Amino acid sequence: MRTSLLCVKNSIAAAMVFLTGMAGAQQWLVNGNSGIATNNYVGTVDSRILYLRTNGATSNPNQALLNEFGSFIVETTNNTNASKAKGSIIAGISNTLGGQAGSSIVGGWTNNLSNAGGANIVGGQDNAVLNNASKSVALGWKNIIRNHNEFALGVGIDLTEEYSGGFGIDLAATGNRSFVIGAGTGGAKLTNTIPYSIMLGMSGNSTMLIKDQSVGIRTNAPTANFHTVGTVRLQDLPVGSGRALVVDSNGNVMVSNSILSRTAPSDETVQKLEDRIKTLENTVEELKQLLVSKNTITDISLSDVPFLGQNVPNPAKNETSIRYFLPHHIKTASLDIYNISGQLIKSVPLREKGNGTIRLSGSELQSGTYVYKMTADGKVTDAKKLIIQD
Repeated sequence: MRTSLLCVKNSIAAAMVFLTGMAGAQQWLVNGNSGIATNNYVGTVDSRILYLRTNGATSNPNQALLNEFGSFIVETTNNTNASKAKGSIIAGISNTLGGQAGSSIVGGWTNNLSNAGGANIVGGQDNAVLNNASKSVALGWKNIIRNHNEFALGVGIDLTEEYSGGFGIDLAATGNRSFVIGAGTGGAKLTNTIPYSIMLGMSGNSTMLIKDQSVGIRTNAPTANFHTVGTVRLQDLPVGSGRALVVDSNGNVMVSNSILSRTAPSDETVQKLEDRIKTLENTVEELKQLLVSKNTITDISLSDVPFLGQNVPNPAKNETSIRYFLPHHIKTASLDIYNISGQLIKSVPLREKGNGTIRLSGSELQSGTYVYKMTADGKVTDAKKLIIQD
């Protein structure tokens, strides 16, 4: 009987202890707590970490935690992230946030924000935010943010000045409000040092630079709306007609109302041939008078310089003759005839040395204007204009 009374006494004492514990413990209700007070929240009452775990019996349980600074950490490997920042969200492995890096979002592995400012977004691996930089974005691998308001997306991007940005691989932007897009070579970064500009390129050299209202191709110092160093080429266009491009004295390029025809390329354009004709016009006139005469060109035959005469008659109808002189030291020579569009119409080898004559009949050439030239040992010696009439 005494044993039964002792058991009842002990049970009452245990119940009192349990009820006392319940009175001082957090009450969790499945239908929620009413109101907000110091006794109805989930958390700690001191500066200790609140852990959320599943499979907590294992050595490395699935874990998320709200740390003593008020940052929420979801860990891939437990207890590898270190954050002194307030109000930040961190997910991954071995990310580090300093006390000034509050209000940041960090995901990935080994991102270093120990010396960062606040409000940064960092994702990837081995990115670093330095110099108390804030309000910046670094996504990728081994990108470095060194100032406020910077944006890096890619691999190996190093940003220096405020408001700079990069997109690509192995880049550096060191100018205020400069942006660089492309890829370096690994050993040499593609670097934009020019303020208020956008640089594009591959390897260590820029291909295009846009600065204010100027665009440069293969130059970092454009002086016009469009400035290029080197050749700008439109290649393999079909044969046909189209409107011409006109360049004025200020370098502006406009589309003309004139229609031009594209033909097969020649060794020398018609314009160059016509320029040569103009420069030799006075000399040609004197030689023309000698050719018109019935006498042979005895004086010229003593020369060692090739000579090409003007065709006679010109304009011609049925037949025209072209006299020439070829020194003996010349190995190969030819007389080539082009139409006004620059197409080669006829080529006549010149095999006789000294004075010679080429005769052309009206059946060989249609009515129109032609340019003929003499080429001796690969060099154009002279050119003339020939007109055939019906």
